[in-house]
Amino acid sequence: MARMRFRVEKLIRDKLPEIMRDQGLAVFDRRLDDAAFDTALRAKLLEEAAEAAESMGARDLAGELADLCEVILALGALHGLTPADVEARRLAKREERGGFDDRVYNAAVEADDGLPAADYYLARPEQYPREP
Repeated sequence: MARMRFRVEKLIRDKLPEIMRDQGLAVFDRRLDDAAFDTALRAKLLEEAAEAAESMGARDLAGELADLCEVILALGALHGLTPADVEARRLAKREERGGFDDRVYNAAVEADDGLPAADYYLARPEQYPREP
């Protein structure tokens, strides 16, 4: 029987190495320093967000959102933020700018040349391409 090895190269939950070893796998894990952990958490944030975006059904979505929340909490904690800090900022932004309750979708904006607000869009051409 041939032994196979697979590259994973991603952050995983704390108990997974033990679970995987119990399944007969050899796991090559290591602990990350703060800088590497920050980088790995940010990559995991994108991974989990993509999985949430692709999820089908409420149960699947709930699981993916739970994973996303776990990553958000870990990233916040790494930077000295508590869940209460994040929630306070969420509520402040909601008070200032609103939430997503009204389902508002912005298709485009138009601005006169020289308008300071236009600088925001001009500075981000990949995110906000100019229309002809």
